[in-house]
Amino acid sequence: MRAVVAALLLALALGTRAESIVFENVRLVNVSSGEVSQPMRLGVRDGFIVDADSIEVADADAVVETAGYLIPGLAEMHAHVPPMRAGDQAVHDTLMLWLAHGITTIRGMLGEPGHLTLRQQLADGEVAGPRLITSGPSFNGGSVSSAEAARRMALAQHEAGYDLLKLHPGLWPQAFEAIAQTADRLGIDYSGHVSVAVGLDRVFASKQGTIDHLDGYAQLMVPQDHELYGTDPGLFGVNLIDGMDEDRISDLAQRTAEAGVANVPTQSLVENWATGDIEAIMQREAMRWIPADTKARWREQVARLRESYESGEDAQRYVELRRRLIRELNDAGALILAGADSPQILSVPGDAIHHELKIYAESGLTPAEALATATINVADYIGETNRACLEAGCVADLVLLENNPLEDIDNTRSILGVMRAGEWYDRERLDTALDEIAARAGDG
Repeated sequence: MRAVVAALLLALALGTRAESIVFENVRLVNVSSGEVSQPMRLGVRDGFIVDADSIEVADADAVVETAGYLIPGLAEMHAHVPPMRAGDQAVHDTLMLWLAHGITTIRGMLGEPGHLTLRQQLADGEVAGPRLITSGPSFNGGSVSSAEAARRMALAQHEAGYDLLKLHPGLWPQAFEAIAQTADRLGIDYSGHVSVAVGLDRVFASKQGTIDHLDGYAQLMVPQDHELYGTDPGLFGVNLIDGMDEDRISDLAQRTAEAGVANVPTQSLVENWATGDIEAIMQREAMRWIPADTKARWREQVARLRESYESGEDAQRYVELRRRLIRELNDAGALILAGADSPQILSVPGDAIHHELKIYAESGLTPAEALATATINVADYIGETNRACLEAGCVADLVLLENNPLEDIDNTRSILGVMRAGEWYDRERLDTALDEIAARAGDG
């Protein structure tokens, strides 16, 4: 029997998708209840979880006998898929980095026509990687010349088949209203930044899906009688550190919950460039997958960013205020979705989400609440009842962990294998792929 299983798992490693797979002696992590089951059997057939008794072990195409903790696949809700001009290898390596770290869904926040084809290739299993939800090219002060142009652009992206509209800085109120009204009529999500001229008040009054980077909150934390009120906020409000009143956070969190808008904090990205020990970050194991020229560019970008503010106590206060905002948003019932903006500055695809989840836990969320931001909160936001679950009928996007993530959120890193729509990637298969990416990065 073991020889048969070994042969079948070898076939999987070579890229053959098994129709039925049985996990033996696994504990299921219920993110909603914060409970873990006793060791049990879980079956997968044709990409969906099925009743455990509906597949006989002897009849299964493959059996995974490694004990561990099964969680739903994780999501990265602010990802940047490389442009197709970067080449297939660069795109495929980035997708594999996400997948190898347990990311089975990504929301691409700077899409292009080639990503629509890539989305279908991922869905068909032609390319290995997470499910792709993609925006189109961004709406910003350069791409939108008038309210009418904004309407036409929204309609064109909807007809092209993009999943959402991406908002970037530089929009003004009339353009934002044109985007919002058109998107609402078409039933397409619009999410992203909060332009300075638009402001958080208008966003709360709209149906914008997500606020990314906690953008716009810093401006409303500065009292009107403060000298920094109405001044240039800088990147995500970093210029307003001295004027931010933490007593305003609770009200903003409550208003967010009442507005029904979700937040994708990308806090790990901000902490890396605002207060991070760059040398320590560069020594992380994940940096072996990043080419030397990219790492050099990241160093230069951080140096330029830090020229705009004084690092030290002020920067640390900025980070702590953002962490408190994350905690109070969660406490108020506002939806938080995990996103790390990878692969942007110092954010390695896949690895960055685990740093993000740890920050949520350090901000005051329980491990279960932190895990929810990358699983059940995402399914809730998208309106999917057959994802981020471990019951019969759920899509088989799964991560097998060695250790219990409800005891320590860092245990989301103890990945023994990843399943994407029924295709199983065991640790050996993942490590082989990661070693090949590291070799290519070293060659660069």
